[in-house]
Amino acid sequence: MSSSESSPRPRLGTGRIVALLLLGTLAFLVVALVAPWIWQTFRSAGTPTAMAAAPSAGLPWQIERRPDGSSMVFGLDLGHGTLQQATTRWPDQKLVTALVRDGQGGLTLEGYVESVRAGFVQGKVVLTGSADTSTLQGWAERATHREPQPSGSWRLTLSPQDEAAALAAPLTGLVFLPAARFDEATAVERFGPAPERLVTPDGTVHLLYAEQGVVIALDPQGQAKPVLQYVAPSAFDRLRAPLKR
Repeated sequence: MSSSESSPRPRLGTGRIVALLLLGTLAFLVVALVAPWIWQTFRSAGTPTAMAAAPSAGLPWQIERRPDGSSMVFGLDLGHGTLQQATTRWPDQKLVTALVRDGQGGLTLEGYVESVRAGFVQGKVVLTGSADTSTLQGWAERATHREPQPSGSWRLTLSPQDEAAALAAPLTGLVFLPAARFDEATAVERFGPAPERLVTPDGTVHLLYAEQGVVIALDPQGQAKPVLQYVAPSAFDRLRAPLKR
């Protein structure tokens, strides 16, 4: 007699059979409950509505012009907003305020946000605030630190008390310094054909969009990154006038 014939076949115990039946029943119930949800999820994901991504908001070329000559850009209100808006627009970034004293002694209030994301575009933002001459002079006299800049200007650090007051200053201008370079063709593709195009003696190309309150400065050699300046459209001459001198 062979070994296979002499060895009895193993038999499943009653308890083990019951356990397998229960496990099979549980698996069936799980599949029956979950399968419709999985099907609906994949079905919804395949529809045009679900596949179309929501458009990015706050991109550099998304400018809302208002009838009163003000505008919204990057979610900031040029014409009615304050520097404080930047702290809520980019709450995870620090807004640093300072005074800039130029070579002629003029003072400008600025706010800096080192790294922001505007839609899918990343860069640095420099904000300009408005204050009367006497207020700016007082802030300069109480500055806690003075730092020379490569341009020959000086950057003055505001005292904590003056910094709080500076955040309430009206927001009058904005400069966006994108992290990536782009050429004139790309600028025209995004902003549209420029109604005005000026080339300054240093060779920089300036695309002027008076209706949107924007000037784009481009290096035709592609060595320097673009500079995008924004003001309320009603104040566009502030950007145009220096280029015409």
